[in-house]
Amino acid sequence: MAALLAEVWLVLPLPFTATGLAAGFAWSAATHAVLDRRWPVRWLLQHTGSPVFADLRSTGLNGLYLADQALHSGVLLISALLITRL
Repeated sequence: MAALLAEVWLVLPLPFTATGLAAGFAWSAATHAVLDRRWPVRWLLQHTGSPVFADLRSTGLNGLYLADQALHSGVLLISALLITRL
């Protein structure tokens, strides 16, 4: 993540601070550690009206995987905002 961020900074001189970098990397690491366990994703789907989607494993789709990836994208967006705004 740091290497990719360095490459982006060469093209787009974004305002990075030590606080923002620390907050962004910490947020990403902590939330990925939780989401990668998969049970929080399943719990979230089951308690937000999507238990069938959590168990979907047909026609080439896996609901739990798709929800996991969507949550990871959201987490990375928040991480990017922390890095560039703090």
